[in-house]
Amino acid sequence: MLDFSQIKLGSVVIFNGSPSIITKCDFLRMQQRKPVKKCAMKNIVTGVNQEYSFKSGESIEEAELKREPASFMYVTGNVLTFMLSNTYETIDLPASMLGDKSDYLKEGLEVTILYFNENAISIDLPVKISYTIVQTAPAVKGNTVSSIMKDAEIETGRIVKVPAFIDIGEKVLINTVEDEYAERVK
Repeated sequence: MLDFSQIKLGSVVIFNGSPSIITKCDFLRMQQRKPVKKCAMKNIVTGVNQEYSFKSGESIEEAELKREPASFMYVTGNVLTFMLSNTYETIDLPASMLGDKSDYLKEGLEVTILYFNENAISIDLPVKISYTIVQTAPAVKGNTVSSIMKDAEIETGRIVKVPAFIDIGEKVLINTVEDEYAERVK
């Protein structure tokens, strides 16, 4: 159990019977009132966002999650196949578990599979992944300011926004959390 003082950003708790991760947590103390922590949580299973204000003295159950490293192998229809790094077993998971982020998967990519009650509930991608640009408009010479963006297709087929000076064949780091260009790989 997590008591009021232990509830913080990134904690995984059982809220309304299912695991949720705290994505925002603000401590509020108003005059002549007990302190509260106003938290925004994302349900790991359904992806639904919810808010709750924890009052002083309140506690919540911490979720027991198991994390297992795996590598992406291939996709068949709507099924993603991963190989568990520790046991070399393969596991099939629905593509809906990643949603639109499944476009970031490429062969051999290391991910983390989260388990709750022995059931796979989520797939964590690395924050930044290196990709090769396979299709984009020609690079604009002399423009090194990254405020001008253009569409580019990465090797997995996903379209991302990159600065105007990026050309076909270059490697770039993409931030999978923010869905945006991070930097050029040297």
